[in-house]
Amino acid sequence: MMQKPEVRTGDWITFGTGLILQEAVVSKVYQDSSDADIEVVYLDNQARAINADMIWKVGAWHFKYSGPCGGYADNYDRLSQWVSKLRSGRYQ
Repeated sequence: MMQKPEVRTGDWITFGTGLILQEAVVSKVYQDSSDADIEVVYLDNQARAINADMIWKVGAWHFKYSGPCGGYADNYDRLSQWVSKLRSGRYQ
């Protein structure tokens, strides 16, 4: 099993399974990981920026909660720089 990678705000991560992988920008790293490990901003299937908490388990990043669990990141000023980075793309 892979160890949890060290990540910082602004880093890109990949999550998902099989052929369906998504990219996200780390918007927060929790100091106390008893709740969640990180918060990310990603684009959903309708190209909306969503923020959600994630945890590292079984060698991959997973949403902390199953089902819809995030908010609309565009609604939060604190996430604006990460939404901009996300919308610009990983290789810009």
